[in-house]
Amino acid sequence: MKERNFLKSLNDAAEGFVYVVKHERNMRIHFMLAFLVLLFASFIGISRVEWILLCLTVTFVLVTEMINTVVEKITDLVRDSFHPAARIIKDVSAGMVLVSAMNALVAGFFIFSRHLTWPFQVTALRIHHAAWHITFVALLAVVFFVIAAKAFLHRGTPFKGGAVSGHAAVAFGLYTALLFAGANLFTLGVAFLLACLVAQSRLRAKIHSFSEVISGAVLGSLVTSSLFLIFK
Repeated sequence: MKERNFLKSLNDAAEGFVYVVKHERNMRIHFMLAFLVLLFASFIGISRVEWILLCLTVTFVLVTEMINTVVEKITDLVRDSFHPAARIIKDVSAGMVLVSAMNALVAGFFIFSRHLTWPFQVTALRIHHAAWHITFVALLAVVFFVIAAKAFLHRGTPFKGGAVSGHAAVAFGLYTALLFAGANLFTLGVAFLLACLVAQSRLRAKIHSFSEVISGAVLGSLVTSSLFLIFK
């Protein structure tokens, strides 16, 4: 059997994740909640240890939902007709997701409880003096919207094609962040040139159309500038 290269294997793995987001309603809910939780954590400034625990918790929930999908597909493949054992297998698999979700609620409570008593003004002030913090949140939001567009519009693979160019979105998001952070003209010029080269590479490789590249650039710029305008 021909050995696949690393990029092909990585793309197939990412396609598996996007498939679950596309076709499983519960996974879409978990994905949306995970994004909102991580976004909120970025705003309030949790500690490094709390970040590690939060990421592990979120990953655990998403992985168990993916395992649940695999179990359901295998059960349907093996048993076309109803069987009590198949029902038990699916129920136990769904129970695994429930346990992980309950664990996430408990972990989230202990992580966020000590931060929720802080006034919003303190959080806003902290973000105001941390351009890198807003940049991180903005890039997280850009990646989320790109994945959501691919999943909900059913177009493209995680790293190829789709309604918007993710590469262009991230590249122009970084350029916009540097613009709002007050970088010097030389840095801005280099960043803009690199963003254009990234966008041009997607056209040259015929991975995206011109409109998809422009859509990605606009998405990255709008999301980043909106967050900087709100919290700067």
